[in-house]
This record gives sequence, C-alpha cells and structure tokens, in this order.
Amino acid sequence: NAVAIIVQTMCSGARPEDPSVDISRDMVTISGSRKETRTIKEEDYFTQELYWGSFSRTITLPEEIDPDEAEATEKHGLLILRLPKIDKNRQTKLKIKSI
Repeated sequence: NAVAIIVQTMCSGARPEDPSVDISRDMVTISGSRKETRTIKEEDYFTQELYWGSFSRTITLPEEIDPDEAEATEKHGLLILRLPKIDKNRQTKLKIKSI
C-alpha cells in the first residue's frame, strides 16, 4: 500500500523556477510558461513539435494528501511531485487542559 501519490509531468522549455505548483488536500494545479528563444525564422522550419506560451493543468487526486509534507523536484524538464497520503488510521492521545 503506497504511502504517497507521485505525479510526473514534463515542463520542458520552462525554467525550473517558472512552474507554479498549487496543492490542496485533494487537488494539484501545475501552471507556468514556456518562452521561445527564436533563432530560426518561422518560414525556415520544416516541422516543429515544441509548444510555447502559458500552460496549466489541474489534477484531482484519488486520495487526500498532506500539503505540508509535499515535495517537488525537477531534473532536465521532468517535474516530480511526491504527495504523502494522509494516514486516516493514525491515532494520537489528546491531552485535556483544565481551564
């Protein structure tokens, strides 16, 4: 039984500091922008498979996660999110304060 949800997405063309990752207990939104550095004139391309401009994707998670323990890493354009699941079976003693 996995203890975390892993999300991997390609953010090639965006600088590592550009993508924004917003998380809640049940949703992740990844957004950013890819900026084109044009070195070839448009009419000189034979084919082009790179996409420029803004991007955003929202993922509804299958289980609740702990946003405070989430981690994001990036390597060569691959963004990896590690989202620890909430342990619903975890119990703790609550101390009663006298007031």
